[in-house]
Amino acid sequence: MNFKYHSKYQLVLLIPLLFSLNACKDLLNPKPLLYVSEDNSIVNKKSADAALIGTYSALSQNSYQGNTFRYIVNLSDDNLRWVGNSPSNREFDVHDVFATNTSVSALWGALYSTINSSNNIIQSVPKVNDQTYLQTDRNTAIGEAYFIRALAYFDLVRLWGNVPIITESTRNPSSGDGIGNSTPAQVYKQVGEDLEAAQNMLPANPAAGNRNRASIYAVYALKSRLFLYLGQWQQAIDYADLVIKETAKFSLVPSYSAFFNAKNTTESIFEIDYTINNKNSWAGNWFASNLTGGTRELLPTDEFIALARGPYGGDRKSLLLDINTPPKGIITYGNMNFKISTGENQVYALRIAELYLIRAEARAELNRTAEAVADIRTIRLRAKAADEDLNGLTNKNLIIAKVLQERRLELAYESHRWFDLIRRGLAQQVLGISDPNKLLYPIPRQELLVDKALKQNPGYN
Repeated sequence: MNFKYHSKYQLVLLIPLLFSLNACKDLLNPKPLLYVSEDNSIVNKKSADAALIGTYSALSQNSYQGNTFRYIVNLSDDNLRWVGNSPSNREFDVHDVFATNTSVSALWGALYSTINSSNNIIQSVPKVNDQTYLQTDRNTAIGEAYFIRALAYFDLVRLWGNVPIITESTRNPSSGDGIGNSTPAQVYKQVGEDLEAAQNMLPANPAAGNRNRASIYAVYALKSRLFLYLGQWQQAIDYADLVIKETAKFSLVPSYSAFFNAKNTTESIFEIDYTINNKNSWAGNWFASNLTGGTRELLPTDEFIALARGPYGGDRKSLLLDINTPPKGIITYGNMNFKISTGENQVYALRIAELYLIRAEARAELNRTAEAVADIRTIRLRAKAADEDLNGLTNKNLIIAKVLQERRLELAYESHRWFDLIRRGLAQQVLGISDPNKLLYPIPRQELLVDKALKQNPGYN
């Protein structure tokens, strides 16, 4: 994987800092080359539309959803193991990540780039003096920006915990200086407020079929996930219900693998689209160069292979692909119809199967065990997996364990397992992590040099 360092102050276009080869003083006092000028921002409908496209582009870039986020989060869990050559990538597999890790720096910068692009729309669109820019269109653009900002902050707080909250776009090289860290509770509050704003701005009946743009249903789904993390079980159920009941729009596809073998199925609530003209490099991590031109950094763990091919895996064994690789013989690779040649590897950011499992977990927590089991059965039935173990099951803790197993299988490579283990307090035991500080990533060292008000996470230098 190739990464570049991006500071949180290079936010709208994610323009990299350039350092002189021999200038240590520049390292101690880095400055962005460009920033968003008040005179070069959103001035009419055309530039507003372009800015919104740019915000989706920031979300989809390789250093965020296109690769880096998925790479480090999935490698940190127990479904995948690292088999590559880069020592910095190995840090995630062994849970010993350094503050100088380039992947961490790239992801931090990409997240704040996405946030700043969202800020620019939220801040500027209401001021646009353009009679052709209808209020309904303005509201939709602002609502989409609030949703994207909420998603970025949700990822930031799960990865780093104590992150800065920046709600105004970068207008000069010193914008954002001195903000410092916020608590996780403050960041989660910001996520909730952004989702509430998005819900109020987005149309109640969005145009059908476009699952690549934020919609009211994407807001409901992300709210459901947020409330799950916050342990607000009834709210998690309520917002999951708002999407699940829309059976004409969202439903489980008949075959498990169908959702990742086609774009924008009824399974997807919010799907980040990649095309031959907008590629990502995710697939290149999976297969060997002599097969498809990849780097073969990631392989499924033996434990996950056994689980996926066992009775509870069912059709989810399609997540595995056996390839004869002489002279090593058969190697089992991960599979989600990965396309190295075209880079058209979708990101299934929110899909209906997750909401059934969110609802099952929340119902179990509220001792609505029969309903929880019914949701698990729905997922198992689609996967053609065994469900005899659910018969007569009423124990809350056992049901939650079944939900976590289902999430591990159903959402295997979709960046959930690491966070599931953390939020349920299982990560140290399951992954053998002795230091609880390692459940958060280090704030990039370069960021600490830029902003003296920013403090490193505990356990890191």
